Amino acid sequence: MSTKKISKMTTVAGECLKKAVQEELRKKALLGQHAIINRDGKACRVPAKEALQIAEGK
Repeated sequence: MSTKKISKMTTVAGECLKKAVQEELRKKALLGQHAIINRDGKACRVPAKEALQIAEGK
């Protein structure tokens, strides 16, 4: 495999993971649940709605 093809596969995989995480955070937000995120190197429990806003870059 060429480096260019591996790079494209890595980008596609990253986008797929990002989409999957956002979908799960949307589900959790609708249910009023919390999510665990990393803040300053430490695990932090936040409402899923807030975690979704962070993941979407808002």
